[in-house]
Amino acid sequence: MLIRTKLRIGYLVIFTLVVCIGLVMVWALRSWEAAVQDLTVSHAQGLRAERLRGDLYRQIKEILDRFVSGDRSARGEFENLGVRVEGELDDLRKHSQSRVEQERIQELEAAHRQVTKLVREIFELLENGARERAVQRVERELEQVAFTRQDEQINRLRAYYDAAALQSMQRTRAVATQGELLAGVVVLLAIAWGAGLLFGTQLWLVKPLQAIGRATAIISTGELTHRLQVSSRDELGELANSINRMAQSLKGIQERLLQAERLAAAGELSAYVAHNIRNPLASIRSTAQAALTGSDQSAAIRLTLQSVVESVDRLNQWVRHFLFALKPITPTLASADLNRAVAQALDVVRPTLEGKRIRIELSLAEALPLVPLDEGYFEQAFIALLTNACEATPQEGRIGIASRLIREGQRPTGIAVELTDNGEGIPPEMLQKVFTPYFTTKSDGVGLGLTMAQKVASAHGGSLTVSNRLAGGAAVQIILPLPHSQGAERDG
Repeated sequence: MLIRTKLRIGYLVIFTLVVCIGLVMVWALRSWEAAVQDLTVSHAQGLRAERLRGDLYRQIKEILDRFVSGDRSARGEFENLGVRVEGELDDLRKHSQSRVEQERIQELEAAHRQVTKLVREIFELLENGARERAVQRVERELEQVAFTRQDEQINRLRAYYDAAALQSMQRTRAVATQGELLAGVVVLLAIAWGAGLLFGTQLWLVKPLQAIGRATAIISTGELTHRLQVSSRDELGELANSINRMAQSLKGIQERLLQAERLAAAGELSAYVAHNIRNPLASIRSTAQAALTGSDQSAAIRLTLQSVVESVDRLNQWVRHFLFALKPITPTLASADLNRAVAQALDVVRPTLEGKRIRIELSLAEALPLVPLDEGYFEQAFIALLTNACEATPQEGRIGIASRLIREGQRPTGIAVELTDNGEGIPPEMLQKVFTPYFTTKSDGVGLGLTMAQKVASAHGGSLTVSNRLAGGAAVQIILPLPHSQGAERDG
């Protein structure tokens, strides 16, 4: 997983936690507000019920005043209080919140209407002089029935409001407890996520960066074979791969520089070697050749002189290869048929091939475009490659030579020549060293053949690669580029 993806997930979780905290706070505040509002309504209704209770008791007092002190204004006070009671009942009904509350108010209102009716009838009896009947109705109907029922209904209503207030208080406490619990859970989640984020940062970011720092410090000391162990597929893994590729490239550059230094050192000796070896060799060969022309030499002496000439020629060839590998070459390019140059090189080594009865399998593409080529240099390089293939191929073996046109889309871009053999191939550990000057596995080899061939291919702007074939043996491929204008003209 990429680091930016991990960071996005982290930001998303943090955003989710913040939203959860906000939602919990909004829920707690609204629940608290609703509970407090219910508590306020219950408390207000309870106060109204208390005022109503007081007015009802004052009405009862007016009746008692009429009986005890004969207060004739008691009836007017009773009626005035009745108007207040009706208003308070309407007020309670207007602010009621439930059907049960409305039923309680209606029952109290019915009981109050019964009391009011009885009191008015009793006042009528008193005003008409029927005191005894009035007393009887007060004792039998008003005190024992109507007052008791009214007092019972007002107490039930008051108890309802007390219970509602208690319920609202409990709800308020429950909301507060739930809010604290949810807030605690969210805080714990935030702490756990913070710890996880810290651990993840240490695991995904800090440790890989420390490993990269240690590795680059080792590589900076010149230990270019050191490699970072890549265990992640994120940006740091890509950085580690880039550092490994950089170290590998630097290792290749270092090897090429060392090779260039060796060549430069050998180049300084090339003039000295040419002067101090080739001139004496020429004198030795001339002397041996002159002695061979004489007719008075025995067969043994002539054989020895012929061996001297051949040895001098072999030494001269080694010196030429040595100087050719060291000095820079500047090919003289001219449009040439690559298949013809291959055939001419093949003619040079054909006697050697026939001596080992090696079969040549030619697969040269027809109508190939002309390629910029220095035929002399190319023939030398291809002869060296054919010689190596001949030496690696067993008796009655096979060597294949093929040429083909390379295209990018529809446009020809180059010509490839491939040389294959059915020998034992090249050991894998030596494939990287085949172009190193003087590296050879042959007892009488110089180790400059492939170096020279690669140098010729590079001078033509092409490339030379060596590989092992799955079917056995080695394969050498030379790719020479075509001029862009020629490829475009052929394509057109």
